[in-house]
Amino acid sequence: MRRAELGMAMFLISEGVFFFLLILACTYFRALPRLYAPYGWILTGLLLASSASMWRKWRWPTIALGTVFLVGLVGTPFALLTAVHGLFVFAGIVALAVAPASGGRAISFYWYFFTAVWLIIFGVAGQI
Repeated sequence: MRRAELGMAMFLISEGVFFFLLILACTYFRALPRLYAPYGWILTGLLLASSASMWRKWRWPTIALGTVFLVGLVGTPFALLTAVHGLFVFAGIVALAVAPASGGRAISFYWYFFTAVWLIIFGVAGQI
């Protein structure tokens, strides 16, 4: 494992703990997002499609699908959990746009991780 990948893995471990605690707090305080059935599934499909395009190493389609996901996320009722997740997706889109191709594998770890976080958020919000 190269340094960039190791660094990304260590960062994602810390983000995993952060999102675990954030989801736990939102559940405890009943502050989970309201992701209504068809709309939440569309957002989930967009993020899964972006992960598939990332797996195929299609950088610009991944950026486009991630951007459409973010635009769709803006249309959901505000919740801290989805807002924080959206911020990290935005950071991933920026990283995809500016990072050299040599960093593609480390960024793909990031993208897959935040797709998995979305699936957990969507599941905890009661829509799966």
